[in-house]
Amino acid sequence: MQNLKQLSRIVDPIVDCFGNGNKVLTFGVGGNAANAIHFAAELAGKFEKYETPLPCIDLCSNPSVISALATDFGWEHVFERQIRALAKPGDVIVVFSISTKGKYLLNALRQTWESGCKPVLICGKCTLDFGDLDFGETAIWELDSDDTNRVQEEQLKLIHQICSEIKRSVERQ
Repeated sequence: MQNLKQLSRIVDPIVDCFGNGNKVLTFGVGGNAANAIHFAAELAGKFEKYETPLPCIDLCSNPSVISALATDFGWEHVFERQIRALAKPGDVIVVFSISTKGKYLLNALRQTWESGCKPVLICGKCTLDFGDLDFGETAIWELDSDDTNRVQEEQLKLIHQICSEIKRSVERQ
């Protein structure tokens, strides 16, 4: 079992978000996008048993939106623009990434803060480089690998742990 304190840093803001009537937005690129989609499906759908669906939207499965934003504004703004359009203060933005070096990620995190949302970052072992931005309040789970395959496998395990804790906590409310 992963460190419970670290797990609660990820789970607690999401549970609070749902308790306040807010939603989760999630994204990643490549295999991380698949994990973000899986995460949204577990929360909005059935995880372990039929429960009340929780509002979680992935930002990486609509090719029309993604291709339009990439064409009109550049790839580095695809998630930033969607967060700007969909996020409300109190929402949580969950990001799946291998590293923190992508400009798309920094732009999305900047927009997350500007929108009054709480960021959660689940990434591989890397140098956390947010440039001149201060993301001290970001809930970060840095997995102990920088190998893409291992990170994505560990993310999937973590998704199931997180969803289990979220569903358990929401049922108690």
